[in-house]
Amino acid sequence: MTVLGVTCLRDDGPYVVEWVAHHLAAGVDHILVLSHDCTDGSDALLDALQASGRVTHLPFAPQGRKSVQWQALKLAGEHPRVTGADWVLVFDCDEFLSLDPGCADLSGFMDHVQGQGGKADAVAIPWRLFGSDGQAGHDPALTPDRFRRAAPRDLQFPMAHLFKSLVRPKAFQKLGVHRPRRKPRRDAVWLSAWGERLPDGFVQNDEMITLYNHAKAHAPLAELNHYSLRSRDEFMLKRHRGLPNHMKKPIDVGYWVERNWNTVEEPRIDSMLPATRALLEDLMTLPDVRACHDATVAAHQRRLAEIMQDVEETRFHWQLGLTTNSTPPSPEALRSYLRTMAAARGNKG
Repeated sequence: MTVLGVTCLRDDGPYVVEWVAHHLAAGVDHILVLSHDCTDGSDALLDALQASGRVTHLPFAPQGRKSVQWQALKLAGEHPRVTGADWVLVFDCDEFLSLDPGCADLSGFMDHVQGQGGKADAVAIPWRLFGSDGQAGHDPALTPDRFRRAAPRDLQFPMAHLFKSLVRPKAFQKLGVHRPRRKPRRDAVWLSAWGERLPDGFVQNDEMITLYNHAKAHAPLAELNHYSLRSRDEFMLKRHRGLPNHMKKPIDVGYWVERNWNTVEEPRIDSMLPATRALLEDLMTLPDVRACHDATVAAHQRRLAEIMQDVEETRFHWQLGLTTNSTPPSPEALRSYLRTMAAARGNKG
């Protein structure tokens, strides 16, 4: 089987090489990266990484009002790398695949999952939300080495159970951010990362992007460690960059507290990191890669210094430090919140 990774990014330079290395080492055969409007040198770094023969860089200029990520996915869907792949995983460079130690790589994962649930057209791989772990600034260590604490698996919060999809592209109409769009009058076979077949209600609803009602108490065979915050300094940069698929969504304290889960230590990804480090070093020896990487780090440091000259941004950074950890809600608290929210939305009209 051939697996293609697809991502869309802007100004993620300091994390690009480690993210590429981690997923190539995990069994992704090739990565298609669509970039836009880069100001930190990410585009030059991606150009340099193409010398590996395992990265394709496709810069593009967003047009109109449709979200940048959806524009990128439309371009990706027409690319021969996608149309020629057996499997495609659309994900972001703050998401790191974490495999069960019994699965040597993605091929082994698919053998396990399909061995339990049968031949699939798509596999839903859940998020695992990782918090800031109390860290204030950037560090050159690998992201999974830096951030060790995560949400509990049974977190009573539907967003914590969102997923990304490993799919056979020919089985679907088009790629999507969390899941692909169905073909008319054709139901694909979906499995969860626990190896269980997902029901028709899930399969037939393209808007269903959470596994909240389908998650198990035990660990899945694969999950995506989602480092959506990193440190306070890095969050400030993300706040000013914006989100690719929600251009008007504020990146504020509310965004932070709904993702800053540091409840339990989660070391499962550690067994994958020696291979990540080895491939990272290989990639850094390619012409211009290390220099381009270092240039992106310097660009982020300069941008942060500019941001922190603003009084309100300095206050916001300080406030983040006061919210060092979010408290998991009880099932009763979640039900009360959902009822109240539903009523409020009903009254809005």
